[in-house]
Amino acid sequence: MSTSARVGVVVLTYNSASDLPACLDGLFRQRSADVHIIVVDNASIPENRTVMEATFLERAPDGPVIDAAAASPTMIENNRAVFIRSSRNAGYSAGNNIGARLAVGAGCEAVLIVNPDVRIDDPDYIAALWAEMKPIEDCLVGASRVIGLDGRDHHPLRESGYWEELFWIRQFGPRCFRPRPWVEPPVGVEPVEAEKVHGCCVMIRSSFLEAIDFLDESVFLYCEEPILAAQVRAAGGRLMVFPRVQAVHAHIAATKGNSSRRMLLLIKSRLYYLYTYSGYGFIKLMALRVSYGLLALLHHIKARYWAS
Repeated sequence: MSTSARVGVVVLTYNSASDLPACLDGLFRQRSADVHIIVVDNASIPENRTVMEATFLERAPDGPVIDAAAASPTMIENNRAVFIRSSRNAGYSAGNNIGARLAVGAGCEAVLIVNPDVRIDDPDYIAALWAEMKPIEDCLVGASRVIGLDGRDHHPLRESGYWEELFWIRQFGPRCFRPRPWVEPPVGVEPVEAEKVHGCCVMIRSSFLEAIDFLDESVFLYCEEPILAAQVRAAGGRLMVFPRVQAVHAHIAATKGNSSRRMLLLIKSRLYYLYTYSGYGFIKLMALRVSYGLLALLHHIKARYWAS
């Protein structure tokens, strides 16, 4: 594990005061790499942001807390950690890009995007993940093994096929008619190639981020994973999971608000992905639009009359 490896770590927060302390504790324990932690707050409510800033300064008393417009790559290069305030919430990819652009500009070889509800206990996590990923030159996106609080793996993920996506209603039928599982857990500790990786904790080569002009900001939330996977394939690269390294995703779905409103946002993002990246022809895209239109109608009704 080379101490010369410079890796930028972007933690995008949004009202994440309860999750941030444990996430930062794991990141500040990292060793064996030149790690630069960039917390980007995506316009949280003032009370929550104040708590997060205090949490950050407890761990990095000299770390600057600054508005995004005033941040610079030199500031990242000269500080182990910075807290950046974004004046508006333009979405998940746009928020992460604030930190990723600064990290790449500061000479980081790779950028690790970490959600604030991710827990990293291994102090050599970042160095070990980059040490496995770096020699595989066509591995443009890499991820460790990621498990949830229930002990289940989050990836490698498979992409849905056309017919199972068109007939999404199968998911609500008898088990024998449902699609096969989306997650195909790794066996053993050898690296495995993935169609997609979970976006909660993912490492991306800086050269690839520059080549694609950073993450696609056209979606506010959801479908970032298939978009990134499509960009990797278009570049002739691979996504890989390295099971020797492990993180925990302490995600609690019940805290995320109205499920139908989230589903409507997901459908919007999915249709953008399909039209922009899937390569499907006109007829297939029209059929998917009709199918998803029906699903959206059902969730409009649910959101209107059965708030959750």
